[in-house]
Amino acid sequence: MKKLLRMLYSIATAVFSRRFIIILLIIWQIAFIIGSILILGENYYILYIISSVLSVIFALYIVNRDEPPAFKIAWIIPMLLFPVFMVFFYVYFSFQTSAQLIKKSHRAIMENTRDVFERPERLMNSLRADVPKLENYCRYMMDHGGYAPCPNSSAEYYPSGEAVFPDIKEALERAEKFIFIEFFIINEGKMWGEILEILKRKAAAGIDIRLIYDGFGSQLSLPAGYHKKLRAIGIKTHVFGRFTPFLSSSQNNRDHRKIIVVDGKVAFTGGFNLADEYINQKLRFGYWKDGAVRIVGDAVYNFTVMFLRMWGFVAREEIDCAAFKAERSPVKCREESFILPFGDSPVDDEPVGQLTYLNIINNARDYVYISTPYLTLDSELNTALKYAAKSGVKVRILMPSIPDKKYMRVMAHSQYKQLLDNGVEIYEFDKGFVHEKLFIADDEVAVSGSINMDYRSLYLHFECGAFMFRQDCIADMKRDYNEIITKHSTKITKEFCDNISLPVKIAGAVLNVFASLL
Repeated sequence: MKKLLRMLYSIATAVFSRRFIIILLIIWQIAFIIGSILILGENYYILYIISSVLSVIFALYIVNRDEPPAFKIAWIIPMLLFPVFMVFFYVYFSFQTSAQLIKKSHRAIMENTRDVFERPERLMNSLRADVPKLENYCRYMMDHGGYAPCPNSSAEYYPSGEAVFPDIKEALERAEKFIFIEFFIINEGKMWGEILEILKRKAAAGIDIRLIYDGFGSQLSLPAGYHKKLRAIGIKTHVFGRFTPFLSSSQNNRDHRKIIVVDGKVAFTGGFNLADEYINQKLRFGYWKDGAVRIVGDAVYNFTVMFLRMWGFVAREEIDCAAFKAERSPVKCREESFILPFGDSPVDDEPVGQLTYLNIINNARDYVYISTPYLTLDSELNTALKYAAKSGVKVRILMPSIPDKKYMRVMAHSQYKQLLDNGVEIYEFDKGFVHEKLFIADDEVAVSGSINMDYRSLYLHFECGAFMFRQDCIADMKRDYNEIITKHSTKITKEFCDNISLPVKIAGAVLNVFASLL
């Protein structure tokens, strides 16, 4: 009887949860739209002819837009196959006033804060003489990406969430002025619970605590109205893009960043979120392999500005970045090194994350090591990886053996064979799930952050990363990567690809056509 009551309670909780209700409302809206079209279809032939003509016009419009080819294909194929429905949906999602207002707001904030960074001309002159292609990249980031390289900076690498967690708590304990936190997922448990206890004490002591979490990423992990509870204890909190029952293209753009800034003196970023699986206190997909970096010095200001830009948008406040800039103090680092923390936005028409990855691949001389949980490559990255491997660069990609999303594994497996045929090495982590997003090249360059190698991270989400040049921690990253590859991973072979079942191959081929929409 007790088991039955528990089961009924679980079913009732699921049915009446806010996520379930919101999903029902979205389904109702889709059904209403389709039903309305069908009702109009009493004069179906006229409607079909008009829609077919419009579908061709929109297809031509899409072809000539400045967008990745995969996005164009994902819209054009269904539009030409199902013109009556897809023309309406394309118009509905592409010309929404709310989405345009969001773009306008973000762009205004970026424009108003574009001059907050000093241009390090001495560093740029040094790069021009030493590594001219890297000088070009830094110039692009300053002029178009919105962030500057910082020479007086140092980074420390952590090979797992549980390794970085104690140092995060220590940094929070030392806060004297402010704490900024921005994450995709926050989940109640040991990790967030211990952090929250520190934040409560610091807020009570008058420290400026600000928190942003994503409304979709934390939809299942936090109770309704959680931001109000945090505000009540002195933590200034805003939810980015609350998950609502209204069909909107803006729901596609999530805040996937992972940022902690303390007093403008220390910052943390990486692949981890604030939930127990990221520190392996809760096992979901075997061992959770993640990574993080701790940054000190001038580069912390990039993260401070990055957070404040997002804060200005979600809080609808004027922001004064200079008020949160820490006094400059020298840090121990190599003279010719620098760190360039950067943010990527889906509303500024600058694919900063993708171009950063392409820059590393295209300029690598000896090797490129990559760690990513997802592998749905656009044509540019696909071509770059294959060209690098065929040019003699050792290209290695580390993937999980236990996926968190099975359809993403199917899509990745469908791309393995062509990469292997062109000389790219692929490994799968035996112990579980790889969530780390890491690039390492030639013992000199590395990127750690939140950017996956999939369309969502590269084009649809707000992301962040730290580009590092000649930092001592790059050797630690390479050492950890090689240990995972040699001791805890299986090398993927062509035989593995040949043994993938035909239905899975077909599913992968179909899913890859619509990869940009998944």
